[in-house]
Amino acid sequence: MLFCLENKINLKIYSKNWVGGKWEDYFNPVLQEYNGFVPIPSDIFSIRREDKFYAFYHKSIKKRKILQDSIWTEMRSKPFIDTNFYYPELGIKGGIFEAKKQVFDLILDYNKRTEQEVFFVDNANPEFIKNSCGIQVRRGDKVNGKNREAESFDVQLYINKILEINTSIKNITICTDDYRVLKDFQKQFPEFHYLSLCDPSRIGYFQREYNNTTDDSKIRDEVINVLKDANLLINSKMFIGTYSSNIARFVVLMRNNKDCYSLDIDWTPL
Repeated sequence: MLFCLENKINLKIYSKNWVGGKWEDYFNPVLQEYNGFVPIPSDIFSIRREDKFYAFYHKSIKKRKILQDSIWTEMRSKPFIDTNFYYPELGIKGGIFEAKKQVFDLILDYNKRTEQEVFFVDNANPEFIKNSCGIQVRRGDKVNGKNREAESFDVQLYINKILEINTSIKNITICTDDYRVLKDFQKQFPEFHYLSLCDPSRIGYFQREYNNTTDDSKIRDEVINVLKDANLLINSKMFIGTYSSNIARFVVLMRNNKDCYSLDIDWTPL
């Protein structure tokens, strides 16, 4: 969005092929929806003939920058990252960190159904959360297997970080996709109090399994669970995660980088 504003590109949203549903299933409409054909690869290792045609159509005939790939290099360039953005009519002004947070504030406008599901959670005690350390622990195929994206961190490392920063913390809010993580914390560190929304049946997130899900309610549950966890982490006293994760990077933005710590890489704007 920031790139399009800076380069006077008419930005539209395309959510037709998103496995989670459509944008308006979760958020109030902010951007105009594009309903044409877009080359969305179903396999990163092969390109379908129709995708090649759609890519040619948009790039060569319509002269459109239709995918993020088209602006990847420019968007990650130092001149763009160092830009001071100023669009007061949208409430956007500041460096890239401030501007990205302002963009999220602008576009992530939950619809009524999503708002109810994310903010009104029976077993999420607000008092507990605001006095807790919120931690995000990744498991599943994101940290295991040949296509893993990041390293898996033992629960001990999270506790070490908590004790290094604030020894008065006794409450821990755990956001994870694997219930065994919660059991590990409870077994190894029973002196802490824990809160987690993770279902006892969860044993990690697996992208292929999610992509092949046809049950709309399960698909929605997965998205809502991510949004609920993000809300817990945003509202906790402090946050410990791994910035190799997009969820963690989003949480840092929404917390304005207040009391945020990473076990792997530093936060970067892109």
